[in-house]
Amino acid sequence: MLRLTIERQKKGWSKSELARRADTPLSHLSRVESGKAEPYEPVKNRLSNVLGIPEEELLEEVDDDGNDS
Repeated sequence: MLRLTIERQKKGWSKSELARRADTPLSHLSRVESGKAEPYEPVKNRLSNVLGIPEEELLEEVDDDGNDS
């Protein structure tokens, strides 16, 4: 699972909520979380800021506890 997804879930946010907060289309966020797309640089920056994690950690594969795989 991506750190992006883990951090979203830790905050109790739906994909829709994160997309709204990051001013990102829900369809793009869904594709990113499912591994079907890479986030555009501005999107990556907004997601990082909203979630409070470094951009380089957003797409890291982690286990369900948030630990690096």
